[in-house]
Amino acid sequence: MNKKLIMLMAASLLPACAYAGKLDLKQDLGGLDLTVAMEPGDSPDAIRITNKTTKVVACTLTYGGASPAPASTVTVQPGKSDTVRVTANASNAPSSGNLKCAEKK
Repeated sequence: MNKKLIMLMAASLLPACAYAGKLDLKQDLGGLDLTVAMEPGDSPDAIRITNKTTKVVACTLTYGGASPAPASTVTVQPGKSDTVRVTANASNAPSSGNLKCAEKK
Protein backbone atom coordinates (compact mmCIF):
# COMPACT_ATOMS: atom_id res chain seq x y z
CA MET A 1 0.00 0.00 0.00
CA ASN A 2 1.34 3.41 -0.76
CA LYS A 3 1.81 6.03 1.95
CA LYS A 4 -0.69 8.44 0.43
CA LEU A 5 -3.52 5.89 0.68
CA ILE A 6 -2.61 5.02 4.27
CA MET A 7 -2.58 8.72 5.25
CA LEU A 8 -5.94 9.25 3.56
CA MET A 9 -7.49 6.33 5.46
CA ALA A 10 -6.05 7.53 8.78
CA ALA A 11 -7.32 11.08 8.18
CA SER A 12 -10.82 9.78 7.44
CA LEU A 13 -10.92 8.07 10.85
CA LEU A 14 -10.04 11.22 12.84
CA PRO A 15 -13.50 12.86 12.79
CA ALA A 16 -15.07 9.69 14.19
CA CYS A 17 -12.72 9.79 17.17
CA ALA A 18 -12.64 13.54 17.72
CA TYR A 19 -15.65 13.72 20.02
CA ALA A 20 -15.01 10.61 22.08
CA GLY A 21 -14.52 11.84 25.61
CA LYS A 22 -15.09 10.25 28.97
CA LEU A 23 -18.14 11.28 30.98
CA ASP A 24 -18.01 11.28 34.78
CA LEU A 25 -21.71 10.81 35.52
CA LYS A 26 -23.15 11.58 38.95
CA GLN A 27 -26.67 10.30 39.57
CA ASP A 28 -29.48 11.48 41.83
CA LEU A 29 -32.32 9.06 41.12
CA GLY A 30 -34.55 10.51 43.83
CA GLY A 31 -35.00 7.12 45.50
CA LEU A 32 -36.86 5.81 42.44
CA ASP A 33 -36.32 2.34 40.98
CA LEU A 34 -34.51 3.34 37.78
CA THR A 35 -31.74 1.69 35.78
CA VAL A 36 -29.19 3.96 34.10
CA ALA A 37 -26.80 2.76 31.38
CA MET A 38 -24.31 4.76 29.31
CA GLU A 39 -24.31 3.73 25.66
CA PRO A 40 -21.66 2.84 24.61
CA GLY A 41 -19.48 2.51 27.73
CA ASP A 42 -17.43 5.33 29.30
CA SER A 43 -17.57 7.57 26.20
CA PRO A 44 -21.32 7.66 25.69
CA ASP A 45 -23.45 9.09 22.91
CA ALA A 46 -26.57 8.57 25.03
CA ILE A 47 -27.74 7.55 28.47
CA ARG A 48 -30.58 5.01 28.61
CA ILE A 49 -32.96 5.31 31.56
CA THR A 50 -35.34 2.46 32.39
CA ASN A 51 -38.27 3.25 34.69
CA LYS A 52 -39.19 0.27 36.87
CA THR A 53 -41.77 2.23 38.90
CA THR A 54 -45.50 2.87 38.42
CA LYS A 55 -44.86 6.62 38.26
CA VAL A 56 -43.98 8.96 35.38
CA VAL A 57 -40.39 10.14 35.89
CA ALA A 58 -38.53 13.19 34.52
CA CYS A 59 -34.73 13.06 34.30
CA THR A 60 -32.50 16.04 33.50
CA LEU A 61 -28.85 15.80 32.42
CA THR A 62 -26.72 18.89 33.14
CA TYR A 63 -23.02 19.46 32.60
CA GLY A 64 -20.29 21.10 34.66
CA GLY A 65 -17.22 22.94 33.49
CA ALA A 66 -16.21 26.31 32.13
CA SER A 67 -18.55 26.20 29.13
CA PRO A 68 -21.42 23.90 30.07
CA ALA A 69 -23.71 22.51 27.39
CA PRO A 70 -27.47 23.06 27.62
CA ALA A 71 -29.42 20.70 29.87
CA SER A 72 -31.41 17.83 28.35
CA THR A 73 -34.61 16.46 29.89
CA VAL A 74 -36.47 13.25 29.14
CA THR A 75 -39.78 11.93 30.49
CA VAL A 76 -39.94 8.17 31.06
CA GLN A 77 -43.28 6.42 31.35
CA PRO A 78 -43.80 3.56 33.87
CA GLY A 79 -42.22 0.30 32.70
CA LYS A 80 -40.57 2.01 29.70
CA SER A 81 -37.09 3.18 28.68
CA ASP A 82 -35.92 6.34 26.99
CA THR A 83 -32.59 7.94 26.16
CA VAL A 84 -31.08 11.34 26.74
CA ARG A 85 -28.39 12.39 24.25
CA VAL A 86 -24.95 13.32 25.56
CA THR A 87 -23.53 16.55 24.16
CA ALA A 88 -20.18 15.98 22.43
CA ASN A 89 -17.08 17.39 24.06
CA ALA A 90 -14.99 18.91 21.23
CA SER A 91 -11.86 19.17 23.39
CA ASN A 92 -11.84 15.38 23.97
CA ALA A 93 -11.24 16.09 27.67
CA PRO A 94 -13.11 14.26 30.41
CA SER A 95 -16.36 16.00 31.28
CA SER A 96 -18.76 15.73 34.17
CA GLY A 97 -22.51 15.35 34.04
CA ASN A 98 -25.25 15.30 36.65
CA LEU A 99 -28.35 13.20 36.09
CA LYS A 100 -31.23 14.17 38.37
CA CYS A 101 -34.52 12.26 38.27
CA ALA A 102 -37.79 12.86 40.09
CA GLU A 103 -41.43 11.88 39.88
CA LYS A 104 -43.18 14.09 37.36
CA LYS A 105 -46.08 15.94 38.93
